Amino acid sequence: MKRWTIGKILKRLINQTSYSSKEDKSLSDVCHAYELILQRPIDSNGKSFWEAKIKNGTFSRTLLVDTLVSSPEYQMLKKTPFHEMVHLARVEWIKKLPDVSFILDIGGSSPNIDQGALIELGYPYRPKKLFIFDLPPEEQYWGKPKFPQDRDYSFAWGNLKYFHGRAENIQTVGALQHTKFDMVYMGQTIEHIMPEFLPGVLEWIGDHLADDGKFIFDTPNRLITAIQSDAFIDPDHKIEYTPNELRDILHRCNFSISDSWGLLPMPKTFKLKKFSPQEVYDHALVSNELEISYLFAFSCERN
Repeated sequence: MKRWTIGKILKRLINQTSYSSKEDKSLSDVCHAYELILQRPIDSNGKSFWEAKIKNGTFSRTLLVDTLVSSPEYQMLKKTPFHEMVHLARVEWIKKLPDVSFILDIGGSSPNIDQGALIELGYPYRPKKLFIFDLPPEEQYWGKPKFPQDRDYSFAWGNLKYFHGRAENIQTVGALQHTKFDMVYMGQTIEHIMPEFLPGVLEWIGDHLADDGKFIFDTPNRLITAIQSDAFIDPDHKIEYTPNELRDILHRCNFSISDSWGLLPMPKTFKLKKFSPQEVYDHALVSNELEISYLFAFSCERN
């Protein structure tokens, strides 16, 4: 929105009302500007900031407009929202996964399509067999799916089977116990597993990888999410790992890491320890710098 347009709108709004003082008029300017530019009511911190400017004589309409238009919040309004940038980074990363014939996707149900979250995300290949293991439909994280999961599916590319339970108890699912997979995939799942159960889950995964099979997953990076929030970024997360923490766990569970990626690099946030979401537009979606990225991913093999 151009400055002169905002100014004309503010002027018309202000002229419709009478004010008891110059300070009241200036504060009304501020409130209208927040509604017009940021598309929301002014918050208490913003109100206190501008009241101080008005009282000490440093307030001007030009300063007001320039400050709001140059703010990260306004810049985010004019671009792809941050959560969509996270999704786009994952879409770009998923193209780097290998072409395999038999996949187990742990946590891979989609509420929208019966072929599952991996294919919905844009996995460029189609396996001959895909097994999806997730919570029972009524308990699934993104809501109950729009299609039944009590049957097998046959597609032009291959066959799909659903299995249900908690990842922590995957070793109790009898139908999976004598199967080897070319790839076990976890898309944003490992952080939902209670950490004391993770070594057992990893041992099971290792035992169920075919020769040269891959365990591949992505997860939020606590080195960055801790800057974004004191709490975990999702209330269902049981833990959020740093890259080194998961490296150590994987090595203790007899996995070697064959490849790794950083998704949505945020070097400014990492360096200054201040969350700057607008910086994600300045970098490639996927890099090899795990520690400075919002998400990270590993491809692993059992030793």
